[in-house]
Amino acid sequence: MLIYEKDSLGRSFLEIVFLNAGSIFAPDGVANFAKEIINRGTKEKKERFFNELEEDAININFNVNHEYFTVSLKCLNSKRKKAIDKLTELFSNLNLTEEAFEKTKKEIIAKKENLKNNNDYIANKNLYRAVFENTPLALPVIGEDIENITLYDVKNFISEKLTQNTILINGGAEFEYEKFLNILPKGKKEKYPFFHPKQKDIKETKKLQQSYIYFASDFNINKNELHLAKIATFILGSGGFGSRIMEEIRVKKGYAYSAYAFNTFKKTHKLLSGYMQTKLENTEDAINTLKNIINDFIDKGITKEELSDAKKFLLGSEPLRNETLAQRLLKKFNEIYLELPKDYYKKELDLIKNTSIDEVNNFIKKYQNIKNLSFSILTNE
Repeated sequence: MLIYEKDSLGRSFLEIVFLNAGSIFAPDGVANFAKEIINRGTKEKKERFFNELEEDAININFNVNHEYFTVSLKCLNSKRKKAIDKLTELFSNLNLTEEAFEKTKKEIIAKKENLKNNNDYIANKNLYRAVFENTPLALPVIGEDIENITLYDVKNFISEKLTQNTILINGGAEFEYEKFLNILPKGKKEKYPFFHPKQKDIKETKKLQQSYIYFASDFNINKNELHLAKIATFILGSGGFGSRIMEEIRVKKGYAYSAYAFNTFKKTHKLLSGYMQTKLENTEDAINTLKNIINDFIDKGITKEELSDAKKFLLGSEPLRNETLAQRLLKKFNEIYLELPKDYYKKELDLIKNTSIDEVNNFIKKYQNIKNLSFSILTNE
């Protein structure tokens, strides 16, 4: 699937997405390890390879999440051919030596050690570990057991997952990328699994001066309800000041500096998620307050004033979400990846504009299960 958009600023952007190459399609931590070792450059030039790119203002980045692996390439239009040549050079002779492997392993272990100080990361990781217990989503992308990863695991991932037949190309200007594709193995597509979260709480303690609270519930909506979910969750918690959660938890009770809820709609899972931080002594009451807010939201629905305010913001801010090339390309990618109707995001504005209060409230009542919240609490010992 090819997606193009002309860039009038003299820049080119190419994003190569390898589907079926996220961390859930590989042994623990291997997909992330592959991403990191590719940054070791070629066998001959090693990291000097990337210094050569800088001389031509060519930027190549790699990223991986639970669901897919991404190669992002940015350059001037005049450097498109050279950029593809360099990408082809890299993948033709990756630095998959024992030396590069051991150096990469040490760096990943060091990164994991640093993450022990990132309390938001810990709380969110624990949430996924609880609600997606015994599934690949329970493991963080970086992995848990780095020591057991072998060079064979990494080589096998690269040869079996970074392949021609799993590619989706998202480009801001036309590249002649066939040269790069031709060096990749054919490969085969796999069907994406879908995971339903279970309701389960998890608690971890360490020396802290405040509590970090992350929460989620199952929100497996239909594709034709996306606009309704956007409106409902904006009013509930993604709209910042004025949203139910922020107004009650921060403004009225002063429990948290920030408190949000948002939709997490992926190919493998769909959640209503959120987070807040609060003083240690307010932890239990903040959680109970959140439960009451969501119960009231389900039972009573929204008001006409809330719907009007949500429409004004969502419709008024949409142009800001289409300002950059990257923003527009991300929407085009999501239309294909999430199998949405063609030009869905353009049509969504009319859907939001014409939505009635009864439609939103009937939608909210339909998904009673968002009351079944799971909590990940990181608090003081």
